[in-house]
Amino acid sequence: MTGLVLFLHGMFGDETSWQAVPDFVAKSLGNDFEIANREYSAGKLTAATLEASAEQIVTFLATKYPDAAPIYLVGHSFGGLVAREVCRKLLVEGPDDTLQRIKAVITAGTPLEGVPYGNWLLRGLRSLNPKLAALANPDHLYSRYRLAIREAQKRKVNRPKLFHLVLEDDRVVAQHIKDNFTDDDEAAGVLPGTHTGFAKGRQNAEYVADVLVSTFRRAQNADSVKPPTSDIVSVVAPLESKSQSRPPDRLILIACSHAKRDGGGPYSGQPLRWVPETSIRQDLLAKRNYIYSVLQDGKLVDNFERGGNRSHQPANAKLVHGLDLGGVATSAGEYLPACERYSGRIYGRITNEGWESYFQNGSRVKVLIMSGLYGLIEPDEFIQNYDIHLSDTHKDYGLDVKSQWLELYTKALTSYVRHAWSGGRRVRILNLLCDHHYVDAIRWHSLPREACEVFHFTSSMSSDVALLPPAGTLIDSILKSPDILESFDRDHYDRYSLTDYGQPPAGLADFKFGFESRVGLSSPRSASA
Repeated sequence: MTGLVLFLHGMFGDETSWQAVPDFVAKSLGNDFEIANREYSAGKLTAATLEASAEQIVTFLATKYPDAAPIYLVGHSFGGLVAREVCRKLLVEGPDDTLQRIKAVITAGTPLEGVPYGNWLLRGLRSLNPKLAALANPDHLYSRYRLAIREAQKRKVNRPKLFHLVLEDDRVVAQHIKDNFTDDDEAAGVLPGTHTGFAKGRQNAEYVADVLVSTFRRAQNADSVKPPTSDIVSVVAPLESKSQSRPPDRLILIACSHAKRDGGGPYSGQPLRWVPETSIRQDLLAKRNYIYSVLQDGKLVDNFERGGNRSHQPANAKLVHGLDLGGVATSAGEYLPACERYSGRIYGRITNEGWESYFQNGSRVKVLIMSGLYGLIEPDEFIQNYDIHLSDTHKDYGLDVKSQWLELYTKALTSYVRHAWSGGRRVRILNLLCDHHYVDAIRWHSLPREACEVFHFTSSMSSDVALLPPAGTLIDSILKSPDILESFDRDHYDRYSLTDYGQPPAGLADFKFGFESRVGLSSPRSASA
């Protein structure tokens, strides 16, 4: 299902009012969203009321985009009042299926309080222009919306959030009074510029688009992770794969590494191409955007090695809000494929030959890398250098990064399994994460058991991060010969000799390993079962 971002112009405006902003938003959201402009009657002598224009938009959504979800309405000036009225009408009388598809409204320079001077005069122009009279009556505006909220509460339906951006040098609309806001209204920040000039020029348009996309991600992140209704997620039948080929039913999970190569070139490709469902892809991007925003706000504390604020780390200071982090397209930033960026203990054991073989045999096995900033990424996805660990915490709330990703990691893997399972042999997942912070970041027991089987890497000779180097040797061997995956059994501990799969790391010539069906079966572990 494809989402929709609908731009609405202001009074006396048209579809060009937003300048190049829609183009930048389109580049950021990619094929997951359609971007559209919609005109409504906004001339000086229009006879159309605010209610009539809102009804026109509702009809447009129902006719042209009956299945689009989620929907974001973005209104400049009076267009924000039209978008708000769309929501008010739906809150009162439905249809609820349309209401539920609207995730949020974002307004820019919208006259929630009318104009700075002369509201009384505008109210007298009702016969000439009823829209002008409507924008000059803020008390009526807020009181009607509060009544609409009560009607929606009776039906127990979700309500769109209303995010309001003000313009720094706006001399057209009156200042917003937050005390007048309803429960659904929220101040979202300040954009530089004047009432009509805030988006003029490429640089301004790109910045406005970045703010809008960040606000979309914020709304998406607010409800993107919902705990499962039960411990076991049931898969009744395999999903048909009509629009794309079925992903490999052999999956290897590995952790990112603290050690990374610096530098890189421009961004290439699209993020999260491996994710089969649009909604989950957007949830993952929203979470990336959230972690990035917490970092930029100076709220992320290093709980891994040195302590201190993560925003002060050199790599993090150079991060840009590009497509990879749920932002807009930008020429800034230094990017490398993840398999080239990471250089830690696992990655030092994986040869170029191994990666080349993997990319040539992409239909047989999938590798996903777990990252505190990026979530789950493919080895060839372009990423920036960064310094974040799953154990890092939000300094205000005390929540670690792992807890922010926990449900979404599990949700994404469940989706992968559902799409990879053909109904025959089960999807095989090799857990080679090793580091307990990463192993514990997935609710393994919630994965669909009838559709997948998980092999947890273990050894009586090493545990936790000490398993990373031998895991690297094993991964390199599997990438070169994916058939090796079929030879493994579970719950036969120390059954396999690492020398059979490649040159062991120094001091591990006699290393033996096995696989567990549940974490911790072979030995006491701090990780959750």
